Amino acid sequence: MINSTNLYFVFSFLAIVAIFILFANLRQNKTHINNKILLKNLLEGLDVELPEELKRLDNSSTDPQNLS
Repeated sequence: MINSTNLYFVFSFLAIVAIFILFANLRQNKTHINNKILLKNLLEGLDVELPEELKRLDNSSTDPQNLS
């Protein structure tokens, strides 16, 4: 029979892994927008012509509907 201490360890480990996966999946949308903001700032700093999508991007806005 499985020891109850081992069950607590296994369930705790599974809960931690599930929370980590959930956090990683929810965070992806924000990093995509942040990457575009960083790219826009970099291109502006290098005085390079910005693509239309980055010209429309507002630094203060993180609304994904504005990017479509």
